[in-house]
Parts: sequence; C-alpha cells; structure tokens
Amino acid sequence: MRVNIGPVLVTQRKERGITQQQLADFIGVSKAAVSKWETGQTYPDITLLPALAAYFDLRIDDLLDYEPQLSTKEIQNIYASLKDSFETESGAVVLQRIRSFVRRYYACYPFIQQMGMLLINHFDLLPGKSSDDELKTYVPEAQKLFVHVRENAQDSALVAQAKNMEGYTLLIQNKPEQVLALLGTRTPVFLPAESLIATAYQQQNQTTKARAVYQSALAQYLSIMMSQFSNYLQLLVDDPAKFAETYRRAQGLAQVFHFAQLNPVAMMNFLLSAATGFAQQHQADLLFTVLSDYAAIFTATPFPVQLYGDDYFDQIGDWLEHLDIGTQLPRDPKKVQAGLRDYVLHGPMFAPYQGDPRMTAIRQQMEANHEQ
Repeated sequence: MRVNIGPVLVTQRKERGITQQQLADFIGVSKAAVSKWETGQTYPDITLLPALAAYFDLRIDDLLDYEPQLSTKEIQNIYASLKDSFETESGAVVLQRIRSFVRRYYACYPFIQQMGMLLINHFDLLPGKSSDDELKTYVPEAQKLFVHVRENAQDSALVAQAKNMEGYTLLIQNKPEQVLALLGTRTPVFLPAESLIATAYQQQNQTTKARAVYQSALAQYLSIMMSQFSNYLQLLVDDPAKFAETYRRAQGLAQVFHFAQLNPVAMMNFLLSAATGFAQQHQADLLFTVLSDYAAIFTATPFPVQLYGDDYFDQIGDWLEHLDIGTQLPRDPKKVQAGLRDYVLHGPMFAPYQGDPRMTAIRQQMEANHEQ
C-alpha cells in the first residue's frame, strides 16, 4: 500500500501558484510542517485531511493518492509469514493478524483471494471447540472473501478463480445445489489466453518469451490433469477395469513428463488416490506396487517443497515466481509432510494390510525418513 500525499501537495500547490507559507497559514501549521509533508518526512494529522482536501477541491482518497495494492512479491511474503506464524504463535493470534490484513487491504483483490485460501488451508489450526466448529466458522468467512473478489475485481481471470473457490467452500459446507447454481452443470468451454499471448510474442519475434508462455501453460495443465485423474479414480472404484486403465494412462503421462520431480506433492496425491482404490478393490499386489512408488517419492522429496522446472520445463521459473504465493506450497510444509506420511501409516483404508511384510518395509522406509 502506498500513500503519496507529498507529491500531490506539491503538484496541487504549484498548479495554483500557492506558497508553502500560504498553505501553512490556511491549515494553521508551520511552513516547516508543510515542507516535511511534501518531502515525505512526515504526514499530516488525520484531522487535517478534510481541510486539505477542501482547500484543493479534492476527495481525500485523491489527496492521499492511496493505492490499496500489494505487489505479487508482497503478497507472497505476507502469505508465507502468516503460514509460518502457525509454528510459533497461537491460532487466535494468527487469526487476528489475518483479519487485520484483510481490513487494511480489502480493496487489493489478489491479496483478499489469498487470505481466503489461507483460511481454507489452515482452518483446522484456528480457534474452535472442534473441527466441525472450525469448519462452520472459517469456511463461510473464506467464502465471503471469495464473493467480495468475485463481485468487485476487474480482472476476469481473478474473478473466475474466486468463483471456483467460492464453489469449493460450498462443497465443503455440503451445499451441492448451490455449487451447481453458481458454476453451472457442464464443463465450460474456454479459449486459453496463453495461446494468444504466445502468438503475440511470436509476431514480435520474441520466440524465447513465446516458448516460456507455452511451457508454463503445459506445466500448469499437467498438474491440473493429474489432479483430475486423482479425483476421477475415486469414481471408478466399482469398475476395476476402468480404474486400472485410468491409472495406467495417468501414470504413463506422469512418467513421460517426470511429474514426480516437477510436482512431487501432486504426484503423491495421485498415487494415494490410486492406492486407496486398489485397497478397496482388495488388489494387494497393485496396492503395494503403488505404495512402493509413493514411498520412494516421499523419501526423496525435501520438505518444505519448492516448485521449480527441470531440463524440459526450463523456462517456467519466472512464471512460478510471479504466482500469487510463488513457489511455496499453500499449506504448512510440516503438516503436508505429516499428512502424506500418516495417511499411509495410519489411514483406515490400509489397516487390513498392516500385517503384510511389504507394508512393514514401507513403514520402516517412511519412518526412517521422518527420523532423519
């Protein structure tokens, strides 16, 4: 956020041929005070703002040249700071800070979007008598932030994201009818903007930038596809043939693009979805094949996870840095790591297989990694 009253005072005063002394006499302060305002050394007392605005026939917002905006980097830093605060401060203190930031930057819609995401990702760490109480309190609070962005932001892409996140909050609250009313009942058709952007760069003979746009689009679509496969598998548990074929195709895509290195957490989520399905289908051999792959990725992944490109996606670094929260994961890395480990070691889906020697080996591998 920037307040630029000094330059405004200088411009307005000079346009009207007014001296610092004349302005000081009108407001009832010293010439030195006006000089400090104009050079940014101090700001006028808040009680003087109406008189200053009236003197120059300006709105107070125009007088302050107030910009309630944060840069992408500032949003990333604030999000990371609040996320890290859960390690050292109580949930009540962090919640107070989140709400304070929301009030301060309520017109900075990309930031408000991320504060809604922060509430969604960490509502279980905020004050409440039970997990159900926390859900009923903070998910609707996040929903209101997404609605605020959807109804007020001018950026169509941001509005679309806010609308989808609003739909997600409705799902969490078990309101499917409202989700369908908000988002519709069919897959929306869209023209990817990145194709237009890349073509525009090509027309300017900026081939490197065009390649970077296509790379970032492909990397993003790859992550989206793997997430869709993870969700789709859960609908196919009662159709083992379709389930196995879907897993085979998704796994092939992941291997071709080295997805485990590109986005290890998303890859592990996909493998967990597959393992859960094979467990429900009582296909022990396939289950342990998947869990072995999962354990290998888990033990090879350094936490906190930072997203980055590879030899193929070698031009996506700038795109990743300019994401709203950069290359960091939206959730606390320790909780992500613990959740990924505990789902396998203590999840009810795998309880019937805990006595299998193959599960013992996987347990030892993952626990050894935790101790390290």
